[in-house]
Order: sequence, then C-alpha cells, then structure tokens
Amino acid sequence: MQTPTQATYMAAELRLPTNWLDYTILAIYFVVVLGIGFAARRSVKTSLDFFLSGRSLPAWITGLAFISANLAATEILGMAANSAQYGAYTVHWYWIGAIPAMVFLGLVMMPFYYGSKVRSVPEMLLLRFDKWAHLLSSALFAFAAILIAGVNLYALAIVVEALLGWPQWVAIVVAGAFVLAYITLGGLSSAIYNEVLQFFVILAALIPIVVLGLKKVGG
Repeated sequence: MQTPTQATYMAAELRLPTNWLDYTILAIYFVVVLGIGFAARRSVKTSLDFFLSGRSLPAWITGLAFISANLAATEILGMAANSAQYGAYTVHWYWIGAIPAMVFLGLVMMPFYYGSKVRSVPEMLLLRFDKWAHLLSSALFAFAAILIAGVNLYALAIVVEALLGWPQWVAIVVAGAFVLAYITLGGLSSAIYNEVLQFFVILAALIPIVVLGLKKVGG
C-alpha cells in the first residue's frame, strides 16, 4: 500500500512540462465552450428547443457529435490502456461490438424515435408499453449515466492532475461546473456544438500523437 509521501512523489513524477502557452490555450478553450452555450441560448425558447434543438440541426452536425461522444475519456484512455494490455483484441471488441450497434441504431431505431417525436428511449418505451417500463428504463439509464460520468470525470482528473498539478477533486468540480453551465445555457444545441468542437480538438491532438508514436516504435 502506498504512503501519502509515495503517492505525492509519483504524482510529481507524472507532471508534464507546461508553460504560459498551455494555460492560454486552456483558458481560450473554456471561453469558447461557454461562448457556445451563450450563443445557443438565443435559440432556446421552448422545451422542444432545449431538449431537441427544435429538430433543426443538420445531420452532419449531429453525426460529428455522435462520433465525438464515442471519443470520450473512457475511449481514449481506456481503449489505449486495454490495447497496451490485450493488443488487437481491443480493436476486435470495438468494431464487432460497438460499430454494428451504432449502425443498427442509426438505420433501424432512429426512424422510430424520430417518427414518434420522443425525446428519449424511456419515453419511447412509455408509448410502446406502459409507465412501469418507462420508470424502470429511466432509473437504469440514470444509474448508468452517473457511473459513466463518474468514470469520465475521473479519467479527466488524472490528465489534468498530470498536466496542471490540480488535485483530482478540484479538476472534477471545475469540469463538472463547466459542463453544467453550458448545458443549462443552451440545452442540447450547446451540447452538440461543443461535441463537434471536441471532435476537431481530439483529432488535432490524436493525429500528431499517432504519428509520433509510430515514429518512436519504428514505423
């Protein structure tokens, strides 16, 4: 079992070199995220606008947001760790399990959701079955969402601790506050446009990492 001194030493060893440029980029990113929330707020006038963006967002925007939602901390850190531990099995698990499921959702299930004008899967179950199916699905979804959000925030906190030296609880509180702020301001529109922003940020970061990684291992 690690002592507090050992844990502090290991955290210090994991610190990445940062300078004023890193902090400036981080500050700009936070400002842009909140700016998207304020911009999206102007189009929110009804509950339909808040929860479904008025059903007016282009397909390519929602498609990029959907892809970005599958490139969160659990995928980037977790899949990389699993790949390091198990190798190509991780890739097979993803393309056999996740990708067909997403294609099935888009081609088969989405027409039902859109045609029924529902805002969630539990609401679809309410129309299809009864209130008990609706309540059970809502409870299970809420429980799963809390667990997934906890894992994502913890993974984010590890990165922030290594980059900025913040305690993990501070990183979790700050990240949670920013997400709550832009979602409250702009609803689903704010969430989707921020996911699109995340998509390009992730690509801008991952592509150089992949190139450098391949170069380090010899191609």
